[in-house]
Amino acid sequence: MEKAFKKLTVFLSGLLIITTVFLIFVIPTYIKSERKIDFFSSNQIVSNIKNMELNMTSIIYVQNNKGEWVEYQRLHGTENRIWVSIDKMPKYLGQAFIAIEDQHFYENCGVDWKRTAGAVANRLLKFNTTEFGGSTITQQLIKNITNDRDKDAMRKFREIVRALLITRKLSKTEILEAYLNTIPLANGICGVQVAANYYFNKDVSELTITESAALAAITNNPTKYNPLTENGAEQNEKRRRLVLDEMLELGYITYDEYDKAYNEKLKLDDSQEDDYEVEINSYFVDALIDQVINDLAEKYNLDTKLASTMFYNGGFKIYSTLKPEIQSAMEKVYTDIKNYFPQTAPNLQGEKVHAQSAMTVMDYNGHIVGIVGGAGEKTTNRGLNRATDSPRQPGSTMKPLGVYALAVDKDIVNYTSSVLDKPIEKYYKDGKSGPKEWYGYYKGTVSLNYAIRKSMNTVPVRLLQEVGIDTSFDFLVNKLNCKHLVPEDKNLAALALGGTHHGLTTTESAAAYAIFGNQGVYHSPTTYYKIERANGETVFDYDETGTQVIAPSSATIMNHLLQEVVYGREGTGGGIAGFNYKMKAYAKTGTSSESKDLWMVAGTPYYVGSVWYGFDIQSEVSGGASAAKIWKAVMTEVHKDLEKKEFTDSGDVVKKGSGYYKKGVKVDVPSYTAPVSSEPSSSSEQSSSAVTSSAESSSAATPSDDTATSSSSSGGSSSSGSSSDASSSTPSQSEPSSSSSPSSSSEPEGEN
Repeated sequence: MEKAFKKLTVFLSGLLIITTVFLIFVIPTYIKSERKIDFFSSNQIVSNIKNMELNMTSIIYVQNNKGEWVEYQRLHGTENRIWVSIDKMPKYLGQAFIAIEDQHFYENCGVDWKRTAGAVANRLLKFNTTEFGGSTITQQLIKNITNDRDKDAMRKFREIVRALLITRKLSKTEILEAYLNTIPLANGICGVQVAANYYFNKDVSELTITESAALAAITNNPTKYNPLTENGAEQNEKRRRLVLDEMLELGYITYDEYDKAYNEKLKLDDSQEDDYEVEINSYFVDALIDQVINDLAEKYNLDTKLASTMFYNGGFKIYSTLKPEIQSAMEKVYTDIKNYFPQTAPNLQGEKVHAQSAMTVMDYNGHIVGIVGGAGEKTTNRGLNRATDSPRQPGSTMKPLGVYALAVDKDIVNYTSSVLDKPIEKYYKDGKSGPKEWYGYYKGTVSLNYAIRKSMNTVPVRLLQEVGIDTSFDFLVNKLNCKHLVPEDKNLAALALGGTHHGLTTTESAAAYAIFGNQGVYHSPTTYYKIERANGETVFDYDETGTQVIAPSSATIMNHLLQEVVYGREGTGGGIAGFNYKMKAYAKTGTSSESKDLWMVAGTPYYVGSVWYGFDIQSEVSGGASAAKIWKAVMTEVHKDLEKKEFTDSGDVVKKGSGYYKKGVKVDVPSYTAPVSSEPSSSSEQSSSAVTSSAESSSAATPSDDTATSSSSSGGSSSSGSSSDASSSTPSQSEPSSSSSPSSSSEPEGEN
């Protein structure tokens, strides 16, 4: 016993001396220094509290039908914490914690010397079998923020010094607010707001005295006093009553309030419990997380690991672009394997797997409203999202992007220009003419609108020679942000027919095709409108401006040309025509080499959607309408209750006959016939045989014609463009695949 007293005397004397030095000399110097001295990171702790830079839960919000922002999902790291101002908490909540944890909170300097001495004495002398702490609310706050939990004298000394310094820099209200927002309350929960949600399914402002006392009871030992466990509920009731005893003694509550709360049974409502457990995110939430992490990494020059930590613990308010009803409609289709993904093919292990798919739906301002990155039930978070991570050859969906939009914008062709469906000499590396047409022959001279809806191959290749390969590549990469294209794609097959090395994702594709529905303005796809910190500071605010990439008149003309793909005779996108009878759509289908990738990209007056369909390990896909079937099923549901709406045409476009033309442009002459050589001209050169007047060529089509009698020139078989010639394709068909890429060709080539 004597040795124990000696140890106690030495310890307390040393502690007293050190603390006196800090009180008399160090702290005044610290204050006068304007925070130039930072003992044990005290300044940083104060800064974190004032700026709420703690490990807090991020919240995703969506807009409801009234345009109001409502909570959709919470995302957090190891600690689930939401900051709430103390003036939003009932007064007796803070009083409950003070009554049981630090009754002299408002009087002490951050340290309760009497309790500290008692705790030290008990540890040395063991006069009480139950160890009790001497930590004040301020000291507990420091421990919660710093996670400094070493069990040695030095940790206690650091804690005391920090408490003394912090008390001089923060008000008692600021300290109590921070404490109530950071205190661990079992089940991975930190702070009274999340605890109120989790245990009682209510906001913290609605807590009763009984519920407040129950939360304060948890603090001493979250596992022991967890009210959700059988033993914990019993222990919580005992300690809860102790809290009430102290509150009554301190005058925080009246006797009537005490009596009611003391005898009141705690009513738990854990119906929200599942919302706070680890859940499988939707593909949209995965995409949002990835976008925000990448944006944080770029803004703060961080690697993705640090940016990820910042995201999960940053307490961000994320105002997302998601429309839950659209996401649900997409997920309903994508989990219906039997009806939409019946095809199977072997994977690398030889096991049969179902076909896969991805879909992105967005509005015309770049806002992604729904996204699905795979067929079947989603089983993991932030796994493969094919809608954002898996570029595939776009096939004929590349034609409007890489060729037609530019050809119209540069006035190389108009709506009904005569164009030549005829093989180009020395197209393939072995010297043979090409490319082949998916319908097996060449139609000769036809009108542009017919060539587009029939998805001809030779026409876009010829036009690309006029546009220029460099111009097309630059437009796709730098204007439409098709970032998976590579320099090796600077060839006719890739940029005109979609035979790329990597390709496009459905998100890139949807964003690119949106220019045909919003008068030529490109918007970078986004999953959020705005992101704020918990204190209201704006971190990111999506720029709604966009970039004008083609003229509004050109976009309007392209819109109508692509509407013919859906509603015109022999249009390859006719399968989606009945998605809604109150409004129309523009579209383009696509099929890659050997039918390994199927596409449907189409826009309505409300949204544009892109669908890819195929196998992860590429295999031939049968049934060319699979992607269109998915698009139609989703968009039928999405648009069923929407009001009738039409596309807005540019005022610089006029309708003449069946076509749409830029104002002031003569539509009868000249007519486009295109070059015959496979050598592409530069973007600034004009082909040697680019145009002839309709009077000079008896085979040229008039603007109102769909097809015309073709010339019998060399380079492949040709036939009359009469309606009987085109009967091989029905409007509901996608372009069937053909082997247009001969074995001697080493470059990838898209088909239709």
